[in-house]
Amino acid sequence: MSINQVVTYEVIAKETPNVIRNCKNCKKSTEYFCSDKFRVNANQKIVDIWLIYKCVHCENIWNYPILSRVHVNRIDPILHQKYMNNDQETIWYHAFQTGKLRKLCDDVNKDITYELRKEMSVSVSGDVCIKICCKYDVGLRIDKLLAEILNVSRSKVRTMAKEEMFLLNPYLTLKDKVVDNLLITVKGKVCEDVASTFRDYVESM
Repeated sequence: MSINQVVTYEVIAKETPNVIRNCKNCKKSTEYFCSDKFRVNANQKIVDIWLIYKCVHCENIWNYPILSRVHVNRIDPILHQKYMNNDQETIWYHAFQTGKLRKLCDDVNKDITYELRKEMSVSVSGDVCIKICCKYDVGLRIDKLLAEILNVSRSKVRTMAKEEMFLLNPYLTLKDKVVDNLLITVKGKVCEDVASTFRDYVESM
């Protein structure tokens, strides 16, 4: 069956994840927030770069290592300038490297606020393909996001999955985390409450 409608949703992170690590001042494991600032040290032509985090309680500083003992000639000049200028996109790129952060900390709290921004065509009939754009790893499960998009409960999403109404590309389960450029095809006749959600948005455009 052909796809009659593609609905694109962009998941926009509103903040960066906090990291969890021991604070020497608080004498306990606590959360650190990203300060949105780099620390750049240069000893002649050898450069060290850190991303500064602060304890949420006492603002004790933890320096997250980005580059260590790197010759300045090995750093792209444009990227080096971004580090010097505290470029937000570069900061957020490093702040969402959760795999690296977990190796240096106790954990990463990805329970962050986000916004859904959607674009769609005007016809609502037949199969619907939902495209998810997610620039950063926000730790959001696919079933939770689908429930929000379709305006139904998560149990309803699970029922729809059992009825094989969803086709995911790449192949993932509903318990997996959202990835960038995820395509979710809602197969068969779209139920009325889902179709109504789409129609309401079209009428508001």
